[in-house]
Amino acid sequence: MRLLLPILLVTTHGPASDRALNDRVCLTAAAASSALEQNGSWGYPPEILVCATGPVTMDRVEKAIKYWTKLGYTFGIVEEAPRDHYGCATGKVPYNTIMIDIPSQSFKMGVHLGSTKTWRNNDNEQHPRAAEIFKAKIEIIPAWGATERILEHEIGHALGWNDVTHTGHMMNGVWSLGGYNSRGLKQ
Repeated sequence: MRLLLPILLVTTHGPASDRALNDRVCLTAAAASSALEQNGSWGYPPEILVCATGPVTMDRVEKAIKYWTKLGYTFGIVEEAPRDHYGCATGKVPYNTIMIDIPSQSFKMGVHLGSTKTWRNNDNEQHPRAAEIFKAKIEIIPAWGATERILEHEIGHALGWNDVTHTGHMMNGVWSLGGYNSRGLKQ
């Protein structure tokens, strides 16, 4: 169910929170659709902040970014946060940033491998693709942090893409049915 706020739309791929308006399950078939849709885009290349306790290595992040860069997407500074970084400690994502961290308390363990929340300025609800994404938070179970395609898939959500049911596609909502097919994802 989607509720509309005048200025802010938050999409969560995971459990609903007090700010979440649209509950979607990431890497499970229930939320997937046959139509590939992008709901919003970044006004500026997003920076990527990897929390020190995060589930992925910087090498893994670079590989995932390379996948999306080949499709025409650009990113700002990519950095690993110090252990005392305020945003990582509190879960507050800085503006124009994709933050990568371990699961928060609201993460549905046993249901998700990864989860992404995106914050959008919903200026044009008739054309959701026109909405501007201004921050995103990716959470991945640490045991799955090095697994191929999980970070790439979650970055896809941070870029506004929804899950699909196409076998072999990067945005397939079921990890075991996904792959590196990027049809429709080029910028």
